[in-house]
Amino acid sequence: MLRLAFRNLMARKGRLFMSALGVIASCTFLAGVFVFSDTITSSFDKLFANAYRNTSVVVRSSNVIKADFGGDQRDTIDETLVNAVKAVKGVAVVNGTVTGSAAMATEKGKTVGIDGPPKFGGSYTPSPTSPWKIVEGRAPTGGSEVLIDRHSAKLGKLALGAKVSVTTTVGSRLFTVVGIATFAGNDTSGGSTWALFDLPTAQQFVTGLPGKLDAIAVRSDGSLSDTELKAAVQQALSGQKAEVLTRAEITKESQTQIEKGVGSFTTFLTIFAGIAVFVGCFIIYNVFKITTAQRLQENALLRAIGARSGQVVKAQMLEALAIGVIGGLLGFAAGLGLATVILTLLRAVGFAPSESGLAVHPMSLVWTMVVGILVTLACAVLPAVRAGRVPPLAALRDVSIDRTSHSRRRLAVGIGALAISITGVIIGLAGTTIWLVPGVAGLFVAMVAFGPAMVRPLSSAMVRPLRAMRGVTGEIAARNAARSPERTALTSAALAICLALLIGVSTLGTSLVSSFKHTVAQQFRGDIAISASGNGASGGLPTSVLGDVQKLPQVDHALAIGGGLLRTDDGSNKALTVLTINADQADSMMKIDFLGGGWSAVHDADIAVSKDKAKELKVALGDTITASFLDGTKLSLKVAGVFDSSFLGGIVVDRGLLEKSTAPHFDFQILATGKGGISNADLKTAVKTVTDKVPIAKTQTRAEFIDSQVQQVSGILNFIYALLGMSVFIAVLGIVLTLMLSVYERRRELGLVRAIGMTRRQVRSSVRWESIVTAVIGATMGVVLGVSLGWIVVKALADQGLNTFAVSITSVVLFTIMAMLFAVAAAWFPSRRAAKADILQAIATT
Repeated sequence: MLRLAFRNLMARKGRLFMSALGVIASCTFLAGVFVFSDTITSSFDKLFANAYRNTSVVVRSSNVIKADFGGDQRDTIDETLVNAVKAVKGVAVVNGTVTGSAAMATEKGKTVGIDGPPKFGGSYTPSPTSPWKIVEGRAPTGGSEVLIDRHSAKLGKLALGAKVSVTTTVGSRLFTVVGIATFAGNDTSGGSTWALFDLPTAQQFVTGLPGKLDAIAVRSDGSLSDTELKAAVQQALSGQKAEVLTRAEITKESQTQIEKGVGSFTTFLTIFAGIAVFVGCFIIYNVFKITTAQRLQENALLRAIGARSGQVVKAQMLEALAIGVIGGLLGFAAGLGLATVILTLLRAVGFAPSESGLAVHPMSLVWTMVVGILVTLACAVLPAVRAGRVPPLAALRDVSIDRTSHSRRRLAVGIGALAISITGVIIGLAGTTIWLVPGVAGLFVAMVAFGPAMVRPLSSAMVRPLRAMRGVTGEIAARNAARSPERTALTSAALAICLALLIGVSTLGTSLVSSFKHTVAQQFRGDIAISASGNGASGGLPTSVLGDVQKLPQVDHALAIGGGLLRTDDGSNKALTVLTINADQADSMMKIDFLGGGWSAVHDADIAVSKDKAKELKVALGDTITASFLDGTKLSLKVAGVFDSSFLGGIVVDRGLLEKSTAPHFDFQILATGKGGISNADLKTAVKTVTDKVPIAKTQTRAEFIDSQVQQVSGILNFIYALLGMSVFIAVLGIVLTLMLSVYERRRELGLVRAIGMTRRQVRSSVRWESIVTAVIGATMGVVLGVSLGWIVVKALADQGLNTFAVSITSVVLFTIMAMLFAVAAAWFPSRRAAKADILQAIATT
């Protein structure tokens, strides 16, 4: 049977390729994600290994607030510690550094860099411990010169002598570019932009903390190992709030932080790769089911000459194993190409290191092969078992009969899945969110289970319209789709799942935009919005902008919204994230429903909390929350208001509270209203006299601000649509494969209709319309499922401010039309092949 399985594969190379095609497509995205992750991780590992190559130990503050998603806030250390470290035996070089947020703009006001990667500023000292190497020009000196990374020079088309505006928490100033540098052999560090100054300028302008350092890099003279030098430096700094890390420790920490960030993005991509594999399962199963049905006589003859049922099953599974191996290998090879394309695009926009070449971890190949083989074997089990149960007398039958639409077992599974789905959604929306997982999964299972039962009536309903439109070819197309309900249902289901996800994402995005517009209209009264470009990558707006705007005679009220970190007073060093506002303007600028207290009571250490945060912290109006600043200053925060809004986060404090801290503080946004009689255009012109001095500041009217937020949501949706594109491609591939195999199975039928006068054009038309019928069924299921999925997600996120459910009819229509067009395109090759079949050969019985 092993020899027979091998010969069957070699004798039908076309069928082998078509069977493997679904596996290849499913594995390609998964392999691409693995290789992409390996390459990015390896590149950053090399980057930081090179960055700390000439550093033996690093000294920094041990005082830190641990925030989520790697946003830790670490205290500074006193510059006087440099002399203490220099005095340690075994120390050869000491270099103090500072780092902070700093955004650059060209002389024409164009921000340097793209949205996303951070925009940094810091100090540069010609030292062996510095990861920076000047490739053009010289080091900066004084308060008017800057050294920039080569990546920024390319993006901003900046040469030596160019003028750049740099904005930090302190303010915005003009500098002259005197040098261009590389970071550890790369144009920059992970796509970031860097503005580097001499140490005194960086302390004054970047962090606003003269005499303070973020870290001290130390190089050994070779007499002590890194571990021994660490111990010596730590002993010299005993009593100080400082910690010492060896080169290996700081390198590992930096690499781990990057790996976490890359890991989160990789997980996000893996979810979509999993969706592609899930969609591919329908195609792989359908191909095996069709090919098994087409080999009905062959398997029956094997049974007739003595083969046992188990031997037939084993032969089928061996073929499936070979297909899984071939598909996995070819899928991994295609994944290498996909990863290369992704990395090339990311490097083109500056999101990835300039390291060339792919890094492939052996486990990536292993996991791709494991997934490819397991998915293939799982999809082949049921067709193989059915092949083993074929009676010997079936050798006399020339066609396969599909009665799957009448399966009682399938009906029971569908009813059970629907019951689980309804129960899960009800319990999930009631508060136990985890129940939404089986609720949503049950929807998909129910759709697959009920699919064959839905195909026959839906296809039959299209017989008359198609007959009226296309005559006999239209009727044949609809009846062919109804003749094999499970085959049509599975092909439709693959397309329906993709369409459902696209419509679900679109519904979520449309609801998000509608909710945002509703919230802005109801809760904020600003006529002008000022925000920082770069989506927060540049830190934000200098705190001085608010005062300058308030001084304008055209401005009536102005509200600044910022953020900061406090530390919980439980010894865990965990962050307490707060939103900052100038509370004296809140009543005039915001309409927020308070369950107790109000904005008038929020000042100094009196705060407002949302009802959800109050429940989480177990506090009520008048209670006190104990916290502290980064420097250790204790705070007793009295709850002076409890509000019912998710838009402002959990805790709101007056911005004056954080101004007492040494930690950097930015404003994310400023909202302003004009005095009576001032038009929005005149108000915007007046405000721009302030914001033009801060190149990263965007000044927009209320309508322009809303439109810009909608564009950001659209950008995210387009990215998700692109990721779902692979699943759509697999679904369309499924239509192609199904039609190709269907044409092969119906070769005698096609020969007979051609023999009695059906033209080639009519044959092509019938195959194309059969594809359209399949797409219509898939679109019908996909639209219903997609809208339901969107509704569930929106309702589940109602507590997060998603208070409006909205469906984009335009998107639904567009996606449905796209499905029809894809169906027509998918039928092009199978229809031409069907029309070109030789009549005599097609109807030959020998």
